[in-house]
Amino acid sequence: MGELYWSGSDFNFWCFIDKKRTLHLKKVISDLVNPGDIVVDVGTGTGILAIFAAEAGAKKVYAIESDQNLWKTLETNFRSNGYAERIKFIKGDARDIKLPEKADVIICEMIATGLIDEIQIPVLNNILKYSKNRNHIVPYTLRNYIDLVYNNNKFYNHILHIIRYEYSWHPELKSLSYTQKHLYREIDFRIINNDMVDAKLDLKIERSGKINGLRISNETVFPDGSTLGDSEAYCIPLILPIKEQQVQKGDTYTLRLSYNMCKGLKTIDYTLEKS
Repeated sequence: MGELYWSGSDFNFWCFIDKKRTLHLKKVISDLVNPGDIVVDVGTGTGILAIFAAEAGAKKVYAIESDQNLWKTLETNFRSNGYAERIKFIKGDARDIKLPEKADVIICEMIATGLIDEIQIPVLNNILKYSKNRNHIVPYTLRNYIDLVYNNNKFYNHILHIIRYEYSWHPELKSLSYTQKHLYREIDFRIINNDMVDAKLDLKIERSGKINGLRISNETVFPDGSTLGDSEAYCIPLILPIKEQQVQKGDTYTLRLSYNMCKGLKTIDYTLEKS
């Protein structure tokens, strides 16, 4: 996969120890998987979600992973937890892999903020043909939002206009919002999706002051109706820099935003003009 593999092998541990994300997924999987089910866990990483599915009673779990650095320990993890017979480890690229049977539940958490990185869409576009019930996709919807913000962009005593993440554990990175959050694309993972975002939005300023960034954030919806926003290793809000400018309450700005989802920051194009 080369340059298309976004996270790097070590990122899987960051996801693994993100308790908000991982325990939410555990509950969804535990409630959805029934004894005797066939489950597919795509991009299994550490293997923890496949283990949760087996623990919930799955008859067979197909755990798919393309990262060769993770291959070394996955089978050991499944065997040491007593699931070697029920978890079938498949080495390969899930965008074109073939499965021997259809699944009752498909787990695919290859999600990054705005679906800019990772490969959730092309993977599910392939794996969906092995689904018995498309209402049993984990997760099944991602809502992408954007708003205009001001953020402190002074780092090490220098002003730097850079693409960055709004890490919740760094209060100094918290942005001040100047507009409502606007939904610019909702992706339903239960259907085949194209990767193009091409949005035109009118954003109304709600307070006077200064803006210098566009903030992309997400809300994920699961089959049980529960939702998940951002956490330490999941859909951390992304700030795209814009020219710093004064705004007045009541002003309206027109935003044009386009990119190819799952193909990286290099595809992003955006403009902001006062209406």
